[in-house]
Amino acid sequence: MGRVITMGCCILKSTRSNYFLRQVLSTLAGVVLASPVAAHGFAQRYDLPVPLWLYLTGAAATLLLSFVLIALFMRQSPESSTADPAHPAQDYPRLNLLKVPLLRLLAAWPLQRLLQWATSLLFLLVLIAGGWGVQQPFNNLAPTMVWVIGWVGLAYLSGLLGNLWLLINPWSNLYLAAQWLLQRVRPQSRSALNLPYPQWLGCWPGVVLFALFGWLELIWPQSDQPASIASVMLGYSLICWLGMALFGRQTWLQRGEVFSLFFSLLARFAPTELRQNNSALCASCRTQECRNASEGCFDCPSCYRRASSDSRQWNVRPPVIGLLTVKPVSFSLCCFVLLMLAIVTFDGFMATPLWADIVQWALYADLIRPLLLALQPFFDSALTLISSLGMVLFILLFIVAYLLFCLLMRRAADTDTNAQPLRALAGSFVLTLIPIALAYHLSHYLSYLLIVGQYMIPLLSDPFGYGWDLFGTGHYFVDIGIINARTVWITSVTVIVIGHICSIYLAHRMAQRVFSTARQVLRSQIPMLGLMIGYTMISLWILAQPVVE
Repeated sequence: MGRVITMGCCILKSTRSNYFLRQVLSTLAGVVLASPVAAHGFAQRYDLPVPLWLYLTGAAATLLLSFVLIALFMRQSPESSTADPAHPAQDYPRLNLLKVPLLRLLAAWPLQRLLQWATSLLFLLVLIAGGWGVQQPFNNLAPTMVWVIGWVGLAYLSGLLGNLWLLINPWSNLYLAAQWLLQRVRPQSRSALNLPYPQWLGCWPGVVLFALFGWLELIWPQSDQPASIASVMLGYSLICWLGMALFGRQTWLQRGEVFSLFFSLLARFAPTELRQNNSALCASCRTQECRNASEGCFDCPSCYRRASSDSRQWNVRPPVIGLLTVKPVSFSLCCFVLLMLAIVTFDGFMATPLWADIVQWALYADLIRPLLLALQPFFDSALTLISSLGMVLFILLFIVAYLLFCLLMRRAADTDTNAQPLRALAGSFVLTLIPIALAYHLSHYLSYLLIVGQYMIPLLSDPFGYGWDLFGTGHYFVDIGIINARTVWITSVTVIVIGHICSIYLAHRMAQRVFSTARQVLRSQIPMLGLMIGYTMISLWILAQPVVE
């Protein structure tokens, strides 16, 4: 992604008619972007007003103080928290927006259908532009739409507003359209085999595909080439539609479709939810993902689509509450969450001087030279190979570190191993890390979204790079000064600290559900506090490093 950032701010579409002026402006922008920066991903130098160690110490002290306050003011007995073993639907206030006439009109099916068709057509437009448009990254709709709007922008919307992906998922909508067309042409034909999904498989297809997506984003040399992006989109589409045809659409969306898993996890942080209160629908849900039939389910598109208008709710709720679980999530979903953290952190780490030193050492180290020589035929360059190995080690490090802290949590709480298996403990607390993943995503990509995202304005008029000006925005001048480094840094520090405070709160709430005594709750959270403080300091250190890529 950093490679795309570096290119993005030195291509100025508004100077297309003047070659000399374009070269001058591009050179100036490149010089600005090449200077060392203190807020990762930004385009000018920013000297911190106080030493970095003071920021790190202050952030750690803030988390420690938050832990003490949460422990003092959340001292209700754990038994009262778990008296009703249901999803915490009864524990938080909800306001149904569908009771407001205007909002009910906005949520009506005609407008939903219009949005679904619009986003599906946009998906097809991106696919066509990538394959047949001009093969210059910032003169083609595909790279900006995929990496900026799709990956970064939708993550922001999902975490801060709600799970919009449920409505606009192009793979789901195009599959539904194909089903509808097939039923009209051949009414007796089956659109899906609906094979029983192996329980042991869990979300592992999604984990594997997400790891591959992370490699494509961070390491793949052709990640900014429109035709290559279109090829990957087409290949992924075939995988999705094949999974839906074999196991059913909703089953694959909740098990193997990467972005449904990713955006739904972020949306658990959001202050909105879709809910229906017909327990019979939940009991008959093919995916069996509904939390509690007596309370209905939330953000389950299968049940929501089948529900009557009277039982549907579009609720405003307290943020983060959707991350509390009744039972542990599967180990495969646990690994998916840790992948979310590992990928975005490794993205930042790859732009630091330390990573450059590691790469330099790996290129000439006798210790790993046999491994590099053995794997070299499968990669186009030694740098790609080293980065790939680094990413694998980074992911394994995150998984091992989290399991280690879960083990320390169990020992600190002094609980029986059989009563609290390590896998169950890991599955109970892993969703409490989602606020951290969202916070780092927000801070890491903020300047990227605001600066490079501006290329969508001229691309709306010229998606193929043919020189069109359909809507009069083709000569828009990208403003690289739309946000300064000081704002990026302050926002990043604030967002990361708030995200970790939310995680501390959620972990304490989950501990009250998992452990039986107040003493166990408090002792169990000491290792989690150490994990939060350590990751906060690492995150801020990465953001403060000069960009060397």
